[in-house]
Amino acid sequence: MKNLIQNRITAAGWRGLLRSNIFRMGLLAAFVSLVLFKIALPLFVSTASVKTNMENALSFWTGGRASISGDPTISFWPHPQLTLHDVEIVSEGDTPQLMAKADAITADFDVLAALRGTPVFYDFRLLAPSFRIEKRKDGTLNWRKVGWMANAVQNTPDPVLQQDAPIGDVAIENGTLDILDQSTGSRYRVTDISGVIAWPTPSDRIRADLSAVVNGEIVNWAFGCDEPLSFFSGLSTPISTALTSAPVNFSFEGAGSLSATAFFSGQSSLSVPSISALLRWYGVDAAQATTLGAISIDATMSAGGEAVKLDNLTLTIDGANATGVLDIALPAGHLPRIGGTLAFDRLDLNALIDAASPMPSTPGEITGAIAPDFLNWLRLDLRLSAQQANLGPLVLTDLAAGAMADGGRASFDIGDSGYAGGSLSGRIAITEQQLYGGGQLALSLKGADLGPIVSQLGLQGPLPIGRGDLSLDLSSDRLISATTLGDMSGRIRIAVNDGTLVNFNETTFEALVAKDAFFNLSDVAAGAFSFSTADIEATLKNGVADLTRADIVGREKILSLTGRVPYRTGSLALAGILKPADTQASTLPLRFFVGGSWPNAAISPLSVLIRP
Repeated sequence: MKNLIQNRITAAGWRGLLRSNIFRMGLLAAFVSLVLFKIALPLFVSTASVKTNMENALSFWTGGRASISGDPTISFWPHPQLTLHDVEIVSEGDTPQLMAKADAITADFDVLAALRGTPVFYDFRLLAPSFRIEKRKDGTLNWRKVGWMANAVQNTPDPVLQQDAPIGDVAIENGTLDILDQSTGSRYRVTDISGVIAWPTPSDRIRADLSAVVNGEIVNWAFGCDEPLSFFSGLSTPISTALTSAPVNFSFEGAGSLSATAFFSGQSSLSVPSISALLRWYGVDAAQATTLGAISIDATMSAGGEAVKLDNLTLTIDGANATGVLDIALPAGHLPRIGGTLAFDRLDLNALIDAASPMPSTPGEITGAIAPDFLNWLRLDLRLSAQQANLGPLVLTDLAAGAMADGGRASFDIGDSGYAGGSLSGRIAITEQQLYGGGQLALSLKGADLGPIVSQLGLQGPLPIGRGDLSLDLSSDRLISATTLGDMSGRIRIAVNDGTLVNFNETTFEALVAKDAFFNLSDVAAGAFSFSTADIEATLKNGVADLTRADIVGREKILSLTGRVPYRTGSLALAGILKPADTQASTLPLRFFVGGSWPNAAISPLSVLIRP
């Protein structure tokens, strides 16, 4: 019964509503609105006027001359919207050039303003737009500074641009950007540009979130500015921006200005998962940099004109951390230049040397190289320090060094470092002919314990061990990356005081020589020969070491060697003498010949060789 009463009351209510004047007036108003939007308004809004006003608006914003070839399409439901087809913007002047074009541009507009003949457009949508930015040989751009920018600089009210005029969202779908430089002939293309630029009014904050494809990689870009008119007109303004992609990530927050003398200052961050991948993405064939992996930089950046300075720098390369300052110059018509000071906790010098030297090792590979090597597009002047550094098999401490590169030449100078209880300095240089080979290696080790060197290099056989000096002055006409010891020429000198010739038993050696019979060097390895001084000098050329001097002076005996060591094959041919240290002694010197291969050489007493 209760439900029956409720149903009757509801039915009576609906019948009353349908019979009411309010409901009838509402239906009439809705019908009139529909007729107005669908039938009447198009009769009052001139498509030709709207098209002309849109052309004027685009010309005003870009500084070019806009033209619309297609017929406009106007719809009023669910809100007034204009669609323009085949839009082009060309530069002003006697020889107009294309600045931008789009398959279609859609915009919302104010109906009342359109009825007055002065439509106001906002919330734009650009379908397949194509933008072209060209830098001419005289340094000017095809996009010039427009009038509203100049007025913003002078803080002069613009008669057309109103600070509260609506702009709204500018949506871009499938856009393209071409950047050309007439001076260098370089051209860059960015495709698949999509996203939204939110700019409610000229005086409001602008925010851009765009994505694109650059050299096959998806790149996302975000930008924000609270005072966009000041920024676009060249005044210093707070901004923030971030670029994210697989090859590189970058962010900046600070102040900047967009002008011919643009300047940016603020906190920046850069991270690169792989340097070689970044260079390949940039278009540089940098196979020689494959040993350089991830890098990240955080710094206070100041950039203006052709220079970038990074203060309070924190740098990480493959897990090695550094702090310091970097200056980067990008002068027009010249190679980029990087200078500064970096202090590392640890540093892998082997990776830096490999990166500085091209990888091809044969003429055929060199001829087939497509892109220039790493040194031909960069100038470098760095001062480096490291608590620990790896150089070949050596581990250096407290390194102070400098790295330079210019015109294809490169050098790494070790001013000072600690190694094996001594000090090591030296220079590694690559000549200007390094694409086809050429380099020098000079090292000077003073007051060091030579035992760790022998151990780290894995050397075997009788060798002088003690504290002393080692100097190398070598060169090669081959690529540094393909050079072996057999390809180097130069001089080696070793001077040791109060040491030991290990794996050499003097007493056993004398006894075997006295027997006038051949024997192996390994037969006298059980022991050591103590000496006060050892001086060894050799020259290297074409894989052969000429031992010009090897005098090992013991308390009672002196061991001297001369001859040749063809070390490419591991063989040797030496003449030796073991004589008393006392020149007045009556004991005759023992003369012998050392042949075969190291360290299992064969000893031939001279008496055996001259035996009839």
